[in-house]
Amino acid sequence: MNILKKTLQNQLFKAATLNSVSILVRLISGFISSKAIAYFIGPSGMALMGNLRNFTSTLENIGILGLQNGIVQNSAKNQESKEQLNHWVTSLFWFFFILSLALSFLVFLGNGFFGKQIFGSSSNYYFILNFIAFVIPFQVLHLFFVAILNGFSEYKKVTYVSIFSYVVGLLTSLYLMWKYGINGALISISVLSIFQFLFSGYYFGQHFSLRLILQNKKIDFRSINHLLPLGLMTLFSAVVGPIIYIFIRNLISEESSLDAAGHYEAMQRISGFYMMFVTTLITFYFLPELTKAKSLDEERKLTFVFYKGIISIFGIGLVVIYFLRHFVIQVLLTKEFELVSDLFLWQLLGDFFKALSLILGIRFYAKKIMKGYFVTEIISFTILFYSSYFLIPKLGSEGAVMAYAITYAAYFFILVIYFRTLFFKPTT
Repeated sequence: MNILKKTLQNQLFKAATLNSVSILVRLISGFISSKAIAYFIGPSGMALMGNLRNFTSTLENIGILGLQNGIVQNSAKNQESKEQLNHWVTSLFWFFFILSLALSFLVFLGNGFFGKQIFGSSSNYYFILNFIAFVIPFQVLHLFFVAILNGFSEYKKVTYVSIFSYVVGLLTSLYLMWKYGINGALISISVLSIFQFLFSGYYFGQHFSLRLILQNKKIDFRSINHLLPLGLMTLFSAVVGPIIYIFIRNLISEESSLDAAGHYEAMQRISGFYMMFVTTLITFYFLPELTKAKSLDEERKLTFVFYKGIISIFGIGLVVIYFLRHFVIQVLLTKEFELVSDLFLWQLLGDFFKALSLILGIRFYAKKIMKGYFVTEIISFTILFYSSYFLIPKLGSEGAVMAYAITYAAYFFILVIYFRTLFFKPTT
């Protein structure tokens, strides 16, 4: 009983349960969505959806310039100065709105070019990009609203937005897939953005007058400039990563088949479900704690708490998932995806090294180490690109997950060397 009581009172345990309802809803909607996608549109449709999601993710991150964390910090600091905060928020609103409109026009004008990169020769899907172009401003402003709410510590409202969005998005996508098949599935990606904008905009409007913001159409670039350095760190990974994953799926399609690319995408979706727990802990607990840490000993202690407490449980979970992989496929997907079972070993190995790396990589953000961040990210993306380029033609989708495992194993050891003082105390 004492052990149970200590566990319940443990700060890390409390952090692990933070936002648990939202995560549970996200998991359930993800499970149902995966099953529906597998049933209604199959492996080839899942591959196209993966490419479209990566493309929209890239647009969103360019539209917000990776500034979410900076917006959270600034809105938290300036809550007391209402006039200054209103001026800053108004500038950001119009800056993001104009930038997102420019992106919308770019997608409209480049429909054919972008369509070929995402859908290949399937030109009958290119019209979907017009829907994406239309909703870009809604999605960018939604991300801005949520960042402001997070800065005000409005965690309940952010959780409500997340829950409402996932539930409405799930119901909408199920209906569209049932009614229109793969076209409906692809369109549903854009429809969700409008609901997210409405939900987050409602709570944002409780703090700021949208009427006053719309009347004051001025952008003070000085209030934005100081956010850009850290934003570049987020933006780099958020843009380059999705582009490489589009390249990987397209290469699998060319060298093997579109169905094989769908098997790869299905494996990524399954991975995303269990990786969510680790990434949530890193974001909500370890990043703030590392930011506050004032000595190397404190950082070392936090790092080894993660390795001893979280990684040990996570590793056991990965082993269980591997032995239950056929059951997982049966529950989440359909018989068409049985070949996904061949991808689990390398994917799980890569995820293990990725989890090991997260606690080290997050130090770049916590301590604002920009040079080290860009060097290690460029190396890891280069390894992923070239290992995929050489392995996929030989091994198909299995080569893609093998490249993923190689990349994160190398990335982890690079980080260990870079942050060696965490592991090896210097001799005096």
